[in-house]
Amino acid sequence: MQFAEQLAARRPALLAAVPYAALPGIAPEAVFEQLVWPRLQEFTRQAGHFHWVEGVGEQQVVFLYRHLPWDTTFFGQAMARLQAVVFGPAVRLPELTAAIHQFSRHLAATGQQHCYCEVAAPDALLLTALGRAGWATVETRLHYYHTLQPLPATRYPVRRATAKDAEAVRRVAATNRNPADRFHADPFFSPEQGDAFLGEYAAATVRGYADVVLVPQHGPLDSFLAIGYLAADARLLGCPLGRVVLTAVGAQNQGWHRPLLAETLWHLQQTGGRYALLTTQAANRAVIHNCEVLGFRLGGLTHIVSWQAR
Repeated sequence: MQFAEQLAARRPALLAAVPYAALPGIAPEAVFEQLVWPRLQEFTRQAGHFHWVEGVGEQQVVFLYRHLPWDTTFFGQAMARLQAVVFGPAVRLPELTAAIHQFSRHLAATGQQHCYCEVAAPDALLLTALGRAGWATVETRLHYYHTLQPLPATRYPVRRATAKDAEAVRRVAATNRNPADRFHADPFFSPEQGDAFLGEYAAATVRGYADVVLVPQHGPLDSFLAIGYLAADARLLGCPLGRVVLTAVGAQNQGWHRPLLAETLWHLQQTGGRYALLTTQAANRAVIHNCEVLGFRLGGLTHIVSWQAR
């Protein structure tokens, strides 16, 4: 079976892992044809992107993975992401499990220390095979969307963070630990490493990694919400988008997650957006509650699974 045929066979599972596929007004076929199909077909044309093929009888299982240079530099250990596992309908659980075992050995042989993958909940065969092959489920994610209609009636005083706020934003992210996120739920990372990484990531959002970072306009800066416009994906889909990149709230701004999220909806609507996207953990009841209050809808569920060198 050719790779294109394998991709077509895996279409439902691959689409289920893409939050855009649940957006009303955007056909899932368009998401697959514009985003999933071409990016996986052309995956290895990008630097640091690889494919590895394992034969299982007359069938083949294709692993598409990429190195994570930013993570690797920060943690001082080679880290990767498994972007997709592609195989035909004839592949069964024992064969898929054996192929994943071989891929894990390949990762170890090439010096990788850690690899993670995001798998849609409906992709039961792959999830089971990964578990049998020693990959651990470390996070369950809920993917929400908002159509920006209606918008919250109550407005809140917020402002855009500037470069001068980067260290304050770093502190908020690093000192308000979320035990359910993948960096704190994965035993590969120490709690302190997870804190430091998210602090650095948060500071980077202020310095340009995110398109805008909102913080309270008055009082102490002890909360923030970073927004990304998803420009490349929005252009391909012909639809303005925005997503919550990262958020954290400290004790001095207790209760500020909902105001920041409400103002995110207003911001995206006023900048021409059509949808807002947000991902949180299934264990994060506070964020889930705020999403429900503000009118978000659940679009999908995925699991983060990870492997580490023994």
